[in-house]
Amino acid sequence: MPDIEVNFPFVKSKRSVLKILEMVVAFVAFVCFAASSFSGAFLAVPLMEIFITLAFYLLYLLKLDSKITQLFWPLMDSVNSAFAALFLLIICIAAVVLRTTAGIITGSVFGFLGVLLYAVDTYVIFSLIAFNQTKTTSG
Repeated sequence: MPDIEVNFPFVKSKRSVLKILEMVVAFVAFVCFAASSFSGAFLAVPLMEIFITLAFYLLYLLKLDSKITQLFWPLMDSVNSAFAALFLLIICIAAVVLRTTAGIITGSVFGFLGVLLYAVDTYVIFSLIAFNQTKTTSG
C-alpha cells in the first residue's frame, strides 16, 4: 500500500482557500444554471471545473504532485485555470445574451466571480513558476 501523506500546510495556505472558493463559486453557478433549466455547456463547464479543481486540490493535499513527477503540475494547473476563466467568461456572456431570468443573472454573476478567481489563480501559479528560479549573472 503506498504511503499517502496529507499536506497540512497546504490546507492553511492561500492557494487552498482559492481552490475551495473556485469550487464553491462554480457549484453555485452550476445550480443557478440548472434551476433556470439551461442545458449543455452552461451546465457542463461549471460542473467540469468543479471536478478538475477538486482533482488539483486533492493532488496538492495528498502530495501526489511530488510522487507523480512525469508531469509538471503547476503548469498544468495554471493552464487549466486560464482555460476555466476563458470558458466561464464565454458561457456567462452567452447565457446573459440568450435569456435573462433571475437564475441566469445570478449564475452569470457567480460565473464572472469564478472568472476572476480563476484568473487570480492563473496569475499566482504562473508567478510561482516564473519567479521561483535562481537568477544567474554573466560577466
